[in-house]
Amino acid sequence: MLSHLKKRLGVLTAIAVVAALVPALLASPASAAASTTTVYMDDVAELSACPTQSSIAAAGFTDTTSTDVDCIKYYGITTGVTATTYEPAGTVTRETMALFLTRLADVSGITLGSGADQGFTDLPTSAASVTAINQIKQLGVTVGKTATTYAPDDNVTREEMAMFIERLLGLTAPGPNGNSSDGTTTNISGSATT
Repeated sequence: MLSHLKKRLGVLTAIAVVAALVPALLASPASAAASTTTVYMDDVAELSACPTQSSIAAAGFTDTTSTDVDCIKYYGITTGVTATTYEPAGTVTRETMALFLTRLADVSGITLGSGADQGFTDLPTSAASVTAINQIKQLGVTVGKTATTYAPDDNVTREEMAMFIERLLGLTAPGPNGNSSDGTTTNISGSATT
């Protein structure tokens, strides 16, 4: 009990020290440079990943009118279940998730590997799916269900989806005025329309 109390006291002390230092650090000349901007988790994004609805065509799916689906179709991340259906209430297999992730990586500027064999023994017959699964393994986005299985026909769990996306996001460059993984501020200038 005393040990637990000491840990809590230590955490509270650390928080108090950090809280006392933050105003001093923000006022320092190093942080006052005109070319940097501090970005906080709750800041509103300056740009939208999707063009305005009037500038992109509807995805053409008869079972949804979602502009989010229009956006990911526009970027080629989804192709739908068929040419005219998206199945918004459907499930997503690990095979399909690998395809989504590699398409997202591609449009995000992440260099994909060759898709060479990564040792999974249970890959599907689709060449595009095999390449995508091997590419996300090369990127470190997946390690498989085991060292030799990917389980492409299993549905993606919400936990797996979160891990896949978080790992892929870790490979993306910081956005405009975004913070890099080492905590430094990165400023990107130029037109948002390029």
